[in-house]
Amino acid sequence: MTLEIKEDSTLISFPYTFSQTFDFGFSAEVGKSFTVKARSEKREFIVKNVNTDIIELETKFTGYNQNISLKRQLDSINERELSEFTGNFIDENGNRVIVYARRDNLFFMSPYTEESASLKPIGKNMLWSTSGETTTFLNNTTNKFEQISITNRHGKEVKLKRSHEYSVKENWVMVDGDSIYVNLFIPDLKEKMPACLLLPGGGGQPQMDNAEYEARFLASYGVIAMTFDKVGVGKSKGRSFENYTFQEKAARYQQLFEYLKNHEQVDLKKVGLHGPSEGGRLALMMGEKLVDEIAFINATATPIMTMKEGQLYAFNHYHRNLGVLEEDIVSINSIWKSYYDGIINEKIDTTNFSLIRELQLKYNRLFIPPTSEIIPVSPKKEDLLDNSIVTDANKLVCPVFLQYGENDQRVNPTRSLQNFYQNISDNLEVTVELYQRGNHSMMTPEYQICPGYAYDKIKWLKSIKIIQ
Repeated sequence: MTLEIKEDSTLISFPYTFSQTFDFGFSAEVGKSFTVKARSEKREFIVKNVNTDIIELETKFTGYNQNISLKRQLDSINERELSEFTGNFIDENGNRVIVYARRDNLFFMSPYTEESASLKPIGKNMLWSTSGETTTFLNNTTNKFEQISITNRHGKEVKLKRSHEYSVKENWVMVDGDSIYVNLFIPDLKEKMPACLLLPGGGGQPQMDNAEYEARFLASYGVIAMTFDKVGVGKSKGRSFENYTFQEKAARYQQLFEYLKNHEQVDLKKVGLHGPSEGGRLALMMGEKLVDEIAFINATATPIMTMKEGQLYAFNHYHRNLGVLEEDIVSINSIWKSYYDGIINEKIDTTNFSLIRELQLKYNRLFIPPTSEIIPVSPKKEDLLDNSIVTDANKLVCPVFLQYGENDQRVNPTRSLQNFYQNISDNLEVTVELYQRGNHSMMTPEYQICPGYAYDKIKWLKSIKIIQ
């Protein structure tokens, strides 16, 4: 049997967070030792036992022996059979496990480890995840497994049964003459339900596929969720979103908020907003205006500062990661400041053009202004100067949940929180979570969604009485 750890597998775990992919392969022999280095850490492993499906290893950590079992991964589940496994499962304490298919593979969201991970087949209807949990699917009587059993790495077992499903209904909503494509995730429940409008982040790429992660999760907990494509993106038609300022976008999104509120199953007193990055900015801006209508706001990786300040922070990190010399980073920053001032004053300064060309010859993949006097469509001068998210924060009255990754190199979490807390009213209910090793997309260096990111939302929604 060959011991092989593939690039997409993280099979070794320690008593603290230690996750890394390893590339090595050799014939597993009892007594054979090998060393793995992950960043600054080294671990020596000894093969203790080998059989057809399991390799048992031993290692030492801070003077203590730890046993590790590696199980053989079987072939992927047939694409046509994935729907038999997917669904929303609940235990006797109300904890929910969400199993879903994405790109022909199964994933699950576990309330016990608060992790989202792929499921690897290791036996008949038995799947393993990097959270250390083994999930067994049971009682398939109607082309759907009705129960699951989850066993954690310590042998503790929890049983769950299938709970309510949800349906996805698509529609096009007219907003100022533009046709906005929306998806409604509606739980299969009879009563009135809370609802949440999920605003997209910045950029011109379709984001509904990514937003499905939160929408699916909220629907599994009985919240109607609505996602949409920005105008001019994906299936949404009309003038490009780049033609609109932050204030104009927020005003347009208010119309989508009204559309969601008018759904016959929505509880009007429990309708809120969710948004990442620019979407979080716009959610807070909407909350500053619709003070009597929005019940809650969950903003993630949100720049609570001017666009100009936020962009300069992101450019610094980008070029530092690119290996640009510090003195050149200072020059690039100065160039961007001048360029933004040119947009604001409607006259681009040409004195930096020769330096821009020099830097472009010196480095590949620089993010630097063009050598053009034409004022760009985006960013707009109104957005570069707009600081209302800070100055009007005292108008917010609904509960706010802010989530940031501690390693966010596109948005400055520390500065954003400082700006926010300096301006909000004393009685505003604010909850903040900072996720270890998380980046702007709430992912760890191992490309894992930050543990707790999703289930912290549910804890918060329960704490403010939006869900039970």
